[in-house]
Amino acid sequence: NKEVALGIFFASKDICQMSFAPLAAILTSKTSANTALIVSTVGLGLATFVFAEATTFWQLLLARGAQGAASAAVMCGGMSLIAETHPQNIRGSAMGLAQTGLAFGLLCGPLIGGLLFQRLGRRRTFRLAAGIVLANAAAMVGLMGLAPPERTEQKEKNGKKSSLVASSKRLLVNHDILAVTASTFIIHAVLGVIKPLSQVVLDTEFGMTMMKRSFVISIATVAYFITAPFSGWLSDRMSRPRLVALSLVLMSGSSAFFALRHLGIWAFYTCVALLGVALGVQKSSSTSLLADLVDKHELGEYSVVYALSDVADSLGLIIGPIVGLWLSQVFSHSVGVLAIGALCLLLAPVVLRIQ
Repeated sequence: NKEVALGIFFASKDICQMSFAPLAAILTSKTSANTALIVSTVGLGLATFVFAEATTFWQLLLARGAQGAASAAVMCGGMSLIAETHPQNIRGSAMGLAQTGLAFGLLCGPLIGGLLFQRLGRRRTFRLAAGIVLANAAAMVGLMGLAPPERTEQKEKNGKKSSLVASSKRLLVNHDILAVTASTFIIHAVLGVIKPLSQVVLDTEFGMTMMKRSFVISIATVAYFITAPFSGWLSDRMSRPRLVALSLVLMSGSSAFFALRHLGIWAFYTCVALLGVALGVQKSSSTSLLADLVDKHELGEYSVVYALSDVADSLGLIIGPIVGLWLSQVFSHSVGVLAIGALCLLLAPVVLRIQ
């Protein structure tokens, strides 16, 4: 069954990314943030190479799962590296720049990959992609090396006071940390349910072709790309908890406009645009806020808090579609999205209480 196979294939990355996030935290803590980033990038390149040579579905599934595992270490190592090397007053701008790079890849990757696929075929396209990833890893070795980076003064203080185990235990009972990771979970849960329903709605209610549907969905990526650097810059100049709360309100607004799509296609465009803006604001501000909370409460390792955030991210993309699509089948598409979107409004006041 093609639909079931595709569902398993795409879900495997998030499942593996969530499962390997704790191991990514251990790798980052026991070696260094830049070592974890480089090693995981090499793993990502090798997994991409498997896509070029795979001949069976199970080989593709293995490669997709390996991509998820490597992505967990890329995110954990990359965010930890920024947090360790940038003080609090400029950390938001650095995180925003990193998120901009991610958005740029999401925006250009499918377009360039699709063009290359048509001209070069599957094997050559994936071999070229794998070569680019491995060249990126080699460049990182030349630029950063494998030695631990020079840490900020606050990181040195925290690192001396907490072991990895102690840091993990204290993070899991810290209400502020849990509130921020909950925002990551619910934001991605809304994203997870809107993505598949958008394809259905645009096809059945607006009669759009696949190409037009792809264009509409790309509005979210463009909004994310534009918003991420600005929200990162803004988070260095205003309250980061307020920005995270704002992202929750924006995502709730996105779900509301999804339900108002009967007013016209403009409502759906607004829904998609708000979704991208909410993601850009949340990702740039929450990653900086998590590092701030680690410093404030002297929780030790940044890698553990980013592993926890990565778990929340993946879990939202898994649970959101399951619950949202079930509600959509029982009631309607709008109810499924609105129910999860309403949770964003309930969580926003909790995040605002963070000092």
